[in-house]
Amino acid sequence: MNSFLTAVQVVLPMTLMVGIGVLFRIFKIADGPTMKKVDNMIFKVFMPMLSFYNIYKTDFAQLKNVGYILYGVAGLLILFVLAMFVVPKFVKPGPTAAAYGQAIFRSNYLIFGAAVAESIYGEGNIGFVTLLGAVAVPMYNALSAILLEKARNGNASAKKLLLAIAKNPTVIATAAGLAVNFSGLVLPELVLGVAKDLAGLTTPLSFLSIGVTLSLGAVGKKGYLISSTLLRLLVVPAVFVTGAALLGFRGQEMCALLILFAAPTAVSSYPTAVAMGADGDFAAQMVAYTTVFCLPTIFLWTMMLNGLGFM
Repeated sequence: MNSFLTAVQVVLPMTLMVGIGVLFRIFKIADGPTMKKVDNMIFKVFMPMLSFYNIYKTDFAQLKNVGYILYGVAGLLILFVLAMFVVPKFVKPGPTAAAYGQAIFRSNYLIFGAAVAESIYGEGNIGFVTLLGAVAVPMYNALSAILLEKARNGNASAKKLLLAIAKNPTVIATAAGLAVNFSGLVLPELVLGVAKDLAGLTTPLSFLSIGVTLSLGAVGKKGYLISSTLLRLLVVPAVFVTGAALLGFRGQEMCALLILFAAPTAVSSYPTAVAMGADGDFAAQMVAYTTVFCLPTIFLWTMMLNGLGFM
């Protein structure tokens, strides 16, 4: 029950922010064209700042027990390959396939990870979640850039594709964060404070934008929406959590892997999809649906794993 209440406490503010966005649209406070400019700011400024700040603040020296991290990395790479090469064979058109694929492998790990882990193991005992996130989040950013850039450029040359990926603001911020972290350079607290404030705008603005632009009436894509929601919340965790259990991961490591594979689609996948020419409407629907329906699924996953003694 604690896990369910934690999921409610995480999801409810997100749902309210989407609802406020809907009210913005109803009362004509904001509209689609306005939020498209906001999405562009999120993609070019706030999301890169979030990536840089999280990487800069991570203590990579604690990466000692890397088994569960390597398993998480392998799982994300498998999902990325499926999104890149298998999804486009079944999902049409290309922009929808790109948004669909991104939604499958890019989970809302940072937001859900800390909340769920603290509810189970207590505050101050979630280093295992933070360390996996320090690896997973840069991977999400880089892999999403590759997937969406490939969809946008089609059969472009490898050189052109790599150049486009290298120009991606979040990829640049990720590389900068790693460089500063490993160089040992200490940034002034004033600079870090500004960076933290800008990074903190990513999630609320993204959810407000989803509320303003969200359209649930895309009848032709309901099949895709249902299948991708089932994949994100049930099939993906069933496969990779089972694999983790068979490999002997238990306790906090299992908790981190569960959130990695069972959390809803990352809210940042929406502004990224919009900015890079993928199907923004479908991306917004995936964030909204998986965020709402993760309430029962995360409760069931945590209850089952606790009952079996894996967590």
